[in-house]
Amino acid sequence: MPFRSLLLAALLAAPVAAADPAADAKLVATANALFADLKTETLPNGLRVYLLPVKGSPVVTTMLAYKVGSCDEENDQTGLSHYLEHLLFKGTDKFVPGDIDRATQRNGGRNNAYTSEDMTVYHFDFAADRWTQALEIEADRMRNTRIDAKHEFQQEKGAVISELKGGEDQPWDLEYKAILPLLYPKGSPYAHPVIGEEKHVRAATAEVILRHYDKWYHPNNASLIICGGFDPAEAMALAKKLFGKIPNEDLPERKPFPKLTPRDTQVRSEFVTKFDVARGTLGFNTCRVGDPDDYVLDVIHDILVEGKTARLYKRLVEGDELCNDVSAYNGTGRYPGWFNVQIEMLKGQDRRKAEAAVFDELAKLAETPIPADELARVRRRALARFLFSRESVHNLADFISRSVTYSNLDYLKTYLAKLTAVTPADVQRVAKKYLRKEAAAVVWSVPGDDPHPPAKKETGRRSGSPSRTSPSRRDGPTPTGASAFDLTQAKRVELKNGLVAILLENRRLPIVVAQAYVADTRLREPAGQTGLAVLVGDMLEEGAGNRTGKQIAELIENTGGSLNMDSTGGTLKVLTPDTEVGLDLLFACLTKPTFPADALDRKKAQQLSVIADVETQPQNRARMLLGERVYGDHPFGRSPYGRKDVVSKFTAADCKKLHAGLFVPNNTTVVVVGDFDTAEMLKALEARTADWKPGKLPELTVAPPKKEGLPGEQIVTDPTAAQTHVFVGHLGVTRDDPDYYPLLVMDNVLGVGPGFTDRLSSTLRDRQGLAYTVNASIANSAGDRVPGMFIGYIGTFPDKYLVARDGFLKEINRIRDEKATEQEVASAKKYLLGSLPFKLTTNEQVADQLLTAERFKLGFDFLPKYAAAVEKVTVADVQAVARRHLDPKRLTVVAVGPVGTDGRPLPPPKGDE
Repeated sequence: MPFRSLLLAALLAAPVAAADPAADAKLVATANALFADLKTETLPNGLRVYLLPVKGSPVVTTMLAYKVGSCDEENDQTGLSHYLEHLLFKGTDKFVPGDIDRATQRNGGRNNAYTSEDMTVYHFDFAADRWTQALEIEADRMRNTRIDAKHEFQQEKGAVISELKGGEDQPWDLEYKAILPLLYPKGSPYAHPVIGEEKHVRAATAEVILRHYDKWYHPNNASLIICGGFDPAEAMALAKKLFGKIPNEDLPERKPFPKLTPRDTQVRSEFVTKFDVARGTLGFNTCRVGDPDDYVLDVIHDILVEGKTARLYKRLVEGDELCNDVSAYNGTGRYPGWFNVQIEMLKGQDRRKAEAAVFDELAKLAETPIPADELARVRRRALARFLFSRESVHNLADFISRSVTYSNLDYLKTYLAKLTAVTPADVQRVAKKYLRKEAAAVVWSVPGDDPHPPAKKETGRRSGSPSRTSPSRRDGPTPTGASAFDLTQAKRVELKNGLVAILLENRRLPIVVAQAYVADTRLREPAGQTGLAVLVGDMLEEGAGNRTGKQIAELIENTGGSLNMDSTGGTLKVLTPDTEVGLDLLFACLTKPTFPADALDRKKAQQLSVIADVETQPQNRARMLLGERVYGDHPFGRSPYGRKDVVSKFTAADCKKLHAGLFVPNNTTVVVVGDFDTAEMLKALEARTADWKPGKLPELTVAPPKKEGLPGEQIVTDPTAAQTHVFVGHLGVTRDDPDYYPLLVMDNVLGVGPGFTDRLSSTLRDRQGLAYTVNASIANSAGDRVPGMFIGYIGTFPDKYLVARDGFLKEINRIRDEKATEQEVASAKKYLLGSLPFKLTTNEQVADQLLTAERFKLGFDFLPKYAAAVEKVTVADVQAVARRHLDPKRLTVVAVGPVGTDGRPLPPPKGDE
């Protein structure tokens, strides 16, 4: 029987409302069939090779995972693993700086890497007919990477430090930095952050990093994973040819992990935050990956924070209404890890009460067995999430790489079985063992005007890093892959009430995705009520029809699926047997929200807290100021969250009026992609919308934004910022502009090429080391009714603001004044064409593409047209559209950071060196 049929049979046999070990076991077995074709071999030099062919996949992911991370660094040389990760893209004798990115671009692929405490992973994603160059690059740089001035060692240091400083301008960065030394003794493997301490990164020399490279980068310390549409025999032969001749090496002894004495006295730290709300993180030392308690901690994570039925969400967000958000993380690793709970307070609420509530809920886990229905929901959600995430071959490859590097292949094969075998007694035992109040490390970041002093005197200190896993070289969407889609097979139907339904079957996995899009909510929002659309969107699933918000959350989470509503509609994702339940909930929330008073007060408080906090985040503040200057009085010039004085006055009547006027079928498109019969799905949609009446939409009276905007420069001095955040832009184009495709090519040449192939990245980041992140584009934001923006960004050092700004403007002028090279344009076109398969690899992505086709009236055959239009773009076209659409005279520059109005850095505070 085919895998999909096996899995579907198991799903149909698995009741949602009650624990059924036999059904769970069957579902686990069939889910593990995803890895049935996994082939493994260890080469004579110790390289472990894992091959997972996925029939019909249009893409291939390769990952090379080294078993080395920040835990393998010396105490006075932290950050080496992450720094080295960057340098492996700088080249060898065969590849000069930029060659790896350019080779990836020419083949329409994407590359990236990440570093954690325990591993460093390099990954490529290519179309299935051009993936082999990934192995050529990986084999060459395994032992031939050059770490010297010629290969931009010093310039990359600037990018790494910029990444480190940029993290400090984001929430949760400094909190993470503060808790590590409270959890672990100084000098132990996990006591320092992944990205390293700034002083160590600045002091790092090529010789030091080269020694780190020579210690660990050998085939017997690595695993090669290939996943997707390839021939396994050919792939194994190529792996042996390219990697087999690389000699192995004796590896150094791993750092010893100190014996941790269970903590009987709580430790605490507190510092003043630059942001507007208090944030707390509570950490508990735990166990290693694969330890029996590890699986229980994963279950406890879901019990506490996964979904609206989770205990901490119900207590802190909905019940006591103290917090805007609550999350958790089970961070087990090669050594004993830690479990943490993060709480983001609502502005003005008592953090002492929130902390006490967390400890109270943890104590309940230890004292009282979890009810059977709650545990069944957690199991079902874990199994569904596993299937959802493995729809993509990139995620399949990543799961394999993490499993075999942190633990072994047995971990991968037994994970779900062990997770679903967790009992209420296990939960009690593990909560009692690890999550004790007296064993906690607690860190609070508090605004300077916080009225709630800590319960105890603080101890501890701060150190430095942005996250447990250092982000990849460039942030952005990760390419994924499953089976190919043909959009022209989609069926478009306009129902009697004006609702547009677009349906496309995909029977590979028993998954159904539905997207409902309500048009122009931001444009039609009353001018004096900015922020109302966001509030209405947040309220849609807080009560609908005859169901309460709690009942809606329980119903969808019992299926393991997800339902997310917002100001433009909603998205549903469920397993096939739960399609009926999911559609019922989606359309009830879309058409019959009740806007209950208690939920309205809570959501307003959360929105007000977000408004206050976002205004203190320098990057977000700069972005909002750019929008104001470019769009002026137009709705796109205002924050969608609105202003405090306006949002605080919104009523249920306001919400109902906006919903009644905009959420009508003749203003809505529903796209459904996945495992269903088209005729039956159409009947299901008709039945659920039969009483949804069309409405007369409010007139669009908004004047178009003025093309000239507000040019010039605005500098906002923020001495608390770690970096200077710079945005450059002016009004852009609509999607139907005849220059759209040449502008796509121009964008790739100028500011959004893959890796660091574009001019801004290669110049300002790679050659000058001014930033970690720099980009610019005009086509990406092209709108339907309203032009988007030409928008560029760079986060740079305070003393480099003027250099970065001028360099940015120079590149904008250069692409207007000088023709791009034939090679630049050809490479950009090859990337745009070669990366098309990545647009059609999951049900969600396909739904997005179909919705794009409908919104912009492109037709379902628009991808071949896209390819033909890109292929026709010439060098002359790129310069012509740059001259037409990039206007230096209209540019506005906004900078927020520790610089004065003259653009020069502020003097250091007294007492600082």
